[in-house]
Amino acid sequence: MKITFHALSFTTKMLILILVIFICTIIAFVLLTQHEIEKVMWNTVSASVNDMRKLITLYIESEYQDLIFHKEYALNGYKEQLKNVTKIVIANIDHYYSLYKRGILSEEDAKNFALENIENYRYGNNDYFYIYSTDLVAIAHPDQETKGMDMTNYQDEKGNFPLKMIQKTVLEKGKGFDSFWYFHLDEEKPIEKLTYNYLYKPWEWIIGTGVYIDDINKDIESKLSEILGNIRDTFSKIHIDENGYFFMFDSNHIILVHPTMEGMDFVDIDKPGLGIEHWEHLVEVSKMPDKPYTYYWDKPGHEGVYKYKKVSYVDYFEPLDWFIVSTFYIDELEEPARRIFQWSITIGFLALFISCVLTIFLIKRFTKPVKILTEHAKDLIKNDFIPTDSNKLFDLTERSHDEMGNLAGTFINMESTLQNYITELKQTTSANEKIRTELKIAHDIQMSMLPKKFPAFPNREEIDIYAILIPAKEVGGDFYDFFFMDDHHLCFMIGDVSDKGVPAALFMAQSKSLIRATSMLLRKKKTDIPSPHHILSEVNNELCINNEHCMFLTLLLGILNLHDGKISITSAGHNPPYVIMDDHIEKIELPHKTPLGVHQNVRYRSEEIELSPRNGLFLYTDGITEATDNKNKLFGEERLEHILQNISDHKPSSILNLIIKEVRNFVGEMPQSDDITMLEIRFLSKMQKE
Repeated sequence: MKITFHALSFTTKMLILILVIFICTIIAFVLLTQHEIEKVMWNTVSASVNDMRKLITLYIESEYQDLIFHKEYALNGYKEQLKNVTKIVIANIDHYYSLYKRGILSEEDAKNFALENIENYRYGNNDYFYIYSTDLVAIAHPDQETKGMDMTNYQDEKGNFPLKMIQKTVLEKGKGFDSFWYFHLDEEKPIEKLTYNYLYKPWEWIIGTGVYIDDINKDIESKLSEILGNIRDTFSKIHIDENGYFFMFDSNHIILVHPTMEGMDFVDIDKPGLGIEHWEHLVEVSKMPDKPYTYYWDKPGHEGVYKYKKVSYVDYFEPLDWFIVSTFYIDELEEPARRIFQWSITIGFLALFISCVLTIFLIKRFTKPVKILTEHAKDLIKNDFIPTDSNKLFDLTERSHDEMGNLAGTFINMESTLQNYITELKQTTSANEKIRTELKIAHDIQMSMLPKKFPAFPNREEIDIYAILIPAKEVGGDFYDFFFMDDHHLCFMIGDVSDKGVPAALFMAQSKSLIRATSMLLRKKKTDIPSPHHILSEVNNELCINNEHCMFLTLLLGILNLHDGKISITSAGHNPPYVIMDDHIEKIELPHKTPLGVHQNVRYRSEEIELSPRNGLFLYTDGITEATDNKNKLFGEERLEHILQNISDHKPSSILNLIIKEVRNFVGEMPQSDDITMLEIRFLSKMQKE
C-alpha cells in the first residue's frame, strides 16, 4: 500500500523534518567549511610561495648587480691600463715628431724610427701596439704578414668588422674603446679582446693596443657557480607543504637546481600527456608569472604515476636567462579540509541522533493539546463556523500556560471574530458588487456622451471624420467632440483631463458640455462664427470657478470652414496636431498656452491652417506617445510620425485602427496606463457656395 507524506503522523513528519534540516545543515556546513578551508590554505600557500619567489628574485637580482659591478670594475681597470700605456707610446712618437719639426731628422726618418720603436714595444702578457693609416692599411704590426695589408674588410670570429669600428670611433671622437673576438692560443672558443685606439693627427695614424679580457668572464662564471651553490643550499631548506619545492633551469633546458634532477636535460625527462616538452610549458607560463600552471605529475613514493595535480609558478630572470619554478601538490592543500570533513560528519550525525530522541519525547507532550485543538476545529467546520462547546479549550487554557494555552485562548477569540468577519464580508461583497455595477453604468453613460456613429455625416461629401477613445479604467478623462455650428462650419475638439477615474470623468463631462454650450451661445450672440480662442477664454473662466480639486484640462479646439478648407485652431496646452498630405506629414506647432481650469483671464490665440482637398488633420492625446513597454521605453512621437508617414493615403478609420494596433504590439502584456484618444478629419472637397 502506497503511503503519502500527508498521511503520516505529526510525530513522523517532525522527525522527517528534523532529519532533513540536520542533514542539509550538516552537508551545507561541511561543504562551506571545506571550501573555506581549501580557500584559506590556497591563499596561505600562494602568499607564502609568492613571498619566497620575491625573496629569491631579490637575492638573484642583488647577486647579479654585484656581478655587473665586479665586471665593470675589472673592465675599468683594463681601460685605465690601456690608456696609460698608450700615453707612453704617444709621448715616444711626439719625441720623434719634435726632432722632425726641429730639423734634426727628416719626416721619413722620424716616422721610421717611431714605427720601429713601437713594433718592438711589449708590456703585460706580451701585449703589443699596432698602427694603421686612416684608410686602415697596417703601418706597424708585430705580425709581419699583417704589416702592409689593407684591413678594411677584416672580420673577427663573430662576423664583425673591427677595423671599421675603430676607424669610425677615432675619426668621430679622436680616441676610444672597441672590442672584437679572436681565437687565442689553444682556446676552443673565441675570446673578447678590448682595444684602445688613438688618432695621432700630425701623421694621420691610428695608434692602438689591446688585451684579452677572458679572465673577467672566467671570474664571472666562477661567481655564478657560487650563486647557484647558495641558491641550491637555500632551496634544499624550503618545502611547500610536504612535497612542494623550488627548482631552476635555463633556456637550454638544463636543470640548474633541483632536489633530485640537478644537471639533467629537461628533454630527457619522460612526461607523457603534455603535448609538447614539459620545459616548453614552463617557459610559456613564465610570460604570466602570477598565473598558476596546473598539470599532473608523480610524487615521492608514487614515481611514474602521473595522476597527482600539481601547481607551478614560473618567474624568468632575463639577465641570467634563468627560470625559477615554485611547485606544490593540490592534494596536500586539501588534506586539512578532508580531515575536518570527516570529523564534521561524525559530530553531525551524533547530534542528529540525540536530537531525534529529544524530539520524540517533546512531540508526544506537544501533540496532546494539538489533538484537542484539531478536534475542536473540525467540529467548528462541521457547524459552519457557528460557536460550539468550548469547555475543553477553557480547560486547556487553565492547565497550559505556554503557547498551547495561548493558542487555545486564541481559538476561543477566533470563533467570535470569525463570525463578525463573515458578516462584514457579506456586506463588503455586496457593496463591491454595487460599485462595479455603478462603474459599468458610468462607463456606458460617458461613452454615450461621445459621437460614436460613423460615418458621422453620411450626407456630407466634403469631409470624412473618425475618432477612437479607449479609457485606461472603467471611466476616464479623455474626450472628443465635433458638431456643425452652421451649414459650412464644423467645430471639433480633443481633450485630456489631468486625473483619472470618476473625478476625471465628471470634470470631462462638465468641460465637454460647457464647450459645446459656450460655442452655441457665442454663435447666437454674434453674426459671425466665434473664434476658438474666444470660446476657450470663456470656458476657462467658468472652469476656474469652484475648482477646489485643482483639476485642469488640455484641449485642442478648431473650426473648419468647408468652403475653403481653412481651419482656425487654438491649443490649451495640448499635443500639437499633424496635417496629413498625400506624400508627407507636417507637425503644426501652436502657441502652447495654459491648460483650462488653472487660472482665470488667460489670453488664448488662434492660428490658421489651410487644408487642400484630400488633406487631413490628425489629433491625439498623450496616451499614444507615452505608452510604455516592459522595458519602460516610450512609444514616442518619432514612432507615431513614422506610422503616419507610411499610411498617409489611408482613410481616417484605417489610420486610427492601425495606430491602435501598433501601440498594442509595442506595449505587449503591459497594462494600459493612460486613456487613448484620437481624431482625424479628412477634407475631401470644397463646399460650393450658394
